[in-house]
Amino acid sequence: MIRGQLPLVLAVVLIASLTLVEGIFMKDRWRDSDVAAAEFGKRFANVPKQIGPWTGQDMPVDDLVKKTAGAVSYVQREYVHNTTGRTVVLWLIVGHSRDIVRHTPTICYPASGFRQDGALLRQPFDLPDGSRAEFFTAKFDKEDAYTHHKERVFWAWNHPDTRKWEAPHTSSGSENARMHYGLARALYKLYFSSAVMDDESTTDDSAAAKFAQLMLPEINAALFPEEAPADEAEDATVAEETAG
Repeated sequence: MIRGQLPLVLAVVLIASLTLVEGIFMKDRWRDSDVAAAEFGKRFANVPKQIGPWTGQDMPVDDLVKKTAGAVSYVQREYVHNTTGRTVVLWLIVGHSRDIVRHTPTICYPASGFRQDGALLRQPFDLPDGSRAEFFTAKFDKEDAYTHHKERVFWAWNHPDTRKWEAPHTSSGSENARMHYGLARALYKLYFSSAVMDDESTTDDSAAAKFAQLMLPEINAALFPEEAPADEAEDATVAEETAG
C-alpha cells in the first residue's frame, strides 16, 4: 500500500518544494513590479526618429498587444529609407521579465498565420565602442490567395544591469531567456523587422540588419546615458540647460 502511494507522495513533495522556491525567489510577483520598468521607459523619448537616410514615424499599438507583450513602456516606429523606400519596423519595450521573455516572434508570428522559414539563427553586431550585440533572427512566411509576404525579424533582450543586447540560448541553440534573466523587474526587448527582398542572400543583406547596425548605438545612448563619454555627457547637460 505504501509502495503504491510513493509516486503520489513524491509528487506532493515536488509541488511543495516548487511552491517554497516560488515563495522565496518570486516575491516580486506581489509587489508593484512596474515601477523600475516605468522609470527606464522614460528614456524611450530619446530614441531618434531621424537617423542617417532613415525617417521614422510612430505607429499605434493596440492595448491588447501591449498587455500581451508585457510592455510597461514602448516604442513602435516604422522607418523609411529616403532613397530606396525600404521600410524597417522597430519595436522596443520594457517590462517585467516574466512577461517580456514569453512572447517572441517564434510564437507570435505563427499565431498570426505565418510559418517559420528556415532555422533560428543568431546575428552578431559589432558596435563602434568595441562591444558586440547578439540577436536571434528568423524568416517568416505568409501566403494566401492574394499575397505572399516574407519577413525577417531580429530580436534580443537587454537587462539594465548588463546593458548588453543578448540572445540567450541553450547548447542546442534554442531560446533560453526565461532561465537566463530569472525575475528581473525591468527587462528591455528589441525587434527590428523588414520584408525579405529577392536580393537578400545572407542575413547581412537584410534592410533590418543594416538599419540595426546604424541604430543600435543610438538606442544604447538613449537607454544608458550614464555610459556616454564625458564630453558627450557635458554637451547633453549644456543642451538641456539651454533648452530650459
